Amino acid sequence: MYDIIINPITECDIPDKVKWYNDDEITKFMHYEEKFTIEKSLEWLKKIKNDTSRYENILKVKKDGQLVSIGIIGLFNIDLKNKKAGFYITIGNKEYQGKGLAKKATIKFLKHCFLKFDLEKIYLYTDSDNITAQKLYEKVGFKQEGLLRRELFYKNRFIDRYYYGILRDEFFSLYSDEGD
Repeated sequence: MYDIIINPITECDIPDKVKWYNDDEITKFMHYEEKFTIEKSLEWLKKIKNDTSRYENILKVKKDGQLVSIGIIGLFNIDLKNKKAGFYITIGNKEYQGKGLAKKATIKFLKHCFLKFDLEKIYLYTDSDNITAQKLYEKVGFKQEGLLRRELFYKNRFIDRYYYGILRDEFFSLYSDEGD
């Protein structure tokens, strides 16, 4: 099995992110209006560099002695006062999808984030028809807390989204013995 390496995203990671986020299959449930470019993505990276409400990371694995980028993982809307943050993960490198790496990376990342930011809750949103993501999040321990009806209007249709959350004590009751 692969060891997951999670590091803050850098300029060197932008070409992979752009490639993944311009792939309609990868971004099917992401609702981006525009195509990504290297230039705009580098501007974005510069802009968020000192944004304490975001924590953007690249996922890598070792293959044949080389580090291979496989996806993006992060927190958004980090709210230290209320001790909560939003979560997302994308396995953009299709060669590494369906291998259990998203679950492994999510557990490792959440453990780190609950401790680093002293969070009480990590939440996420997923489209009601994104069954693959829902299965992943439920396997990790997220609980579906509600349905946000007609939450987004994208490509001429309304999208219902589920709101999921996992509390610190729930997470550590499941993963207290897991190594980093």
